Amino acid sequence: MPHSCGRYSVAKFLEGKSAHALALYKRFTQLVNQCGPVIVAPAGTRIGFQVRMIFAAVNKLSARGLEAHVVLTRRFSSKRFKRIEKMTSKCYVHHFVIASLNELDDEVALWLREAYEVGTQKHLTKRKTQIELNEQ
Repeated sequence: MPHSCGRYSVAKFLEGKSAHALALYKRFTQLVNQCGPVIVAPAGTRIGFQVRMIFAAVNKLSARGLEAHVVLTRRFSSKRFKRIEKMTSKCYVHHFVIASLNELDDEVALWLREAYEVGTQKHLTKRKTQIELNEQ
């Protein structure tokens, strides 16, 4: 997946943001951190959240809301997703917008937990193990 190299920081990403935007970001990161240990991976235009791979990201943050995505191994149906990109047969990027704190609810927490599991890449290990068993 595309990425950029450079010196980026969460502080720089958050610089000049409104109190509302900062509250949305803080609550989003609380939900992310409830999933387990996370590496915060700032990039030029977003803040990624990573285990082995980036499983979620805040792509844009403004007074109007938080634009984010989660990576899942399946197409997840919800009217809250603005766009779903199929990257591979087992990689779907689900984009959504959060305008208020109460939208950071149990449904978003569910997406993040599932995406966190994708970020561990355990599904790839299980698949490899199954392939190895079939070859024996």
